[in-house]
Amino acid sequence: MGLAKREEQALQVAAQPTVADMLNAVIQKGISSENVGALEKLVELYERMEVRNAEKSFALAFTTLQAELPTIVASTPIKNRGKYEKFEDVMRQIAGPLQKNGFSVSFSMDVNDKRIVETCHLTHIDGHTRTNSFAVRVGNNSDSETQADCKAATTAKRNALLNALNIVIRQDALQDEEGGDASIEGDPNKFVTPEQADEIERRVKETNSIVAAFLKFAGAPTFREIKANKYPEIDDMLHRKESGGK
Repeated sequence: MGLAKREEQALQVAAQPTVADMLNAVIQKGISSENVGALEKLVELYERMEVRNAEKSFALAFTTLQAELPTIVASTPIKNRGKYEKFEDVMRQIAGPLQKNGFSVSFSMDVNDKRIVETCHLTHIDGHTRTNSFAVRVGNNSDSETQADCKAATTAKRNALLNALNIVIRQDALQDEEGGDASIEGDPNKFVTPEQADEIERRVKETNSIVAAFLKFAGAPTFREIKANKYPEIDDMLHRKESGGK
């Protein structure tokens, strides 16, 4: 298709009335028993399109963000464990790319069966939010209960953020903020099982997904090198594709 033809089609699409235009036209005519049904359908359609547009904006901005996030190298020594990158040091390095691409992060906390769960809310300026949770057991040591809770909460908060942005820290000791014994639920560096890798590859092909694009989203060069902590997000994404985006 030539450039002139594509420009003509683009102009035709631009000239067509949007859902917002139709909604305004109905409102300007005045609400009556004859058009209330049409108005309700237009409002519902408008809301769905707004949600879809926000999701698209999020996806596009997130792709750009991923390319701009720095490679983080752990800098805080942990005795007999190597080095570790604190939550505040991670935030300092990613704050610029987040702001540049219209993202903000916030957190909410829950306590369940001696585990503290921190949920990272990654919100885009156009309105869509993605959440990622991480659980940590509260350690039993010489700290007070308040100190133990704070250490576990900070560890969970840090790892919820890393997972939400798919950040891998080089030479990270995976230790809690103060060197206590809060235990991470699951190893963030562990790969999916061979069975899970085969299942993911099958589902990617069955949904006609582009393998290279999918692996880039998964942050892995091959299906068997997908990090285990990415599996829930990948499974949810594939499930949406399998159900036609519903």
